[in-house]
Parts: sequence; C-alpha cells; structure tokens
Amino acid sequence: MTSQRSVHDITRLRSQLMDVSRRLRREATADERSWARLLVLGAIDRHGGSATPSVLAADEGMRSSNLAAALRSLEARKLILRTPDSRDRRKVRVRLSAAGRRFLDDSRTRGARWLDEAMKAHLTAAERSQLIKAGALLERIAAYRGMKRHGRK
Repeated sequence: MTSQRSVHDITRLRSQLMDVSRRLRREATADERSWARLLVLGAIDRHGGSATPSVLAADEGMRSSNLAAALRSLEARKLILRTPDSRDRRKVRVRLSAAGRRFLDDSRTRGARWLDEAMKAHLTAAERSQLIKAGALLERIAAYRGMKRHGRK
C-alpha cells in the first residue's frame, strides 16, 4: 500500500466485509453454537463424501481435539454420518445426514433471504448487479494464498 488513502480504504473495506459477514451470521443462526455447527457442516459439504477429520481440521484451522468434539456433537444430533474409508479402514469419512443437509440448507436460505431483502431495500437494480459482479472479485481474493497465517500457507 503506497498512500495513507489506500490504507484507509483497505481498512474500511475490511470493516465493511466483516460487518456484512457478522450480519449474515446473525441472520443465518440462532446462537453461537449453531454457527460453530454450521462452519463444520459447511466444510463437510464442500468436501462432499471425501471429508476426513484431518482434512476438515486443516481447512477450518481447527485443532484436531476441537474438531473431534464438534464432530461428536454433530453426530449426537444426527447431523453427520461417519463411515470407514473403503480403501483405508483406519480413516473415517464424514458426510452430512439428511437432517444435517436440511439444517445447513435452512441456514443458507435464511442468510440468502436476508441478503436479498437488504439488497432490494437499499440498492438500485444497477447497484445490485454491480454487487453481484463484485462477488467474483471477492472469490478471487478469498483464494489468495500468498501470506502465511499461523504458520500455514
């Protein structure tokens, strides 16, 4: 960053993104425990049937002991299913149960409904289109792996 103005702009953008993220989080969940469950369920969903606890822990930046506790809780609530890996019986694959899929989908629907309503209430059609297009830029930024975070790349 070369100027004070750009530092200010980047700081403001970061704050704006965090504000929207926090609001989506509040709209999608009833409490903090629900949010923690949603984070793990979302990670499992992104991996399809190939999720293993070690992959989930690495992707979500969680300690294996914390993830193990989260998985036990999700399994007790019948939101996930654990099955032995077909090639390596020492490994366990984790996938969403039907109830887990409903829980995740319902949360995503609530968040999307709020975002859609907020955009319609506060943005013109042209601004909504512009914001949707900016989503592709945000995806590219989210994929950036250039800086280390807590010893990881």
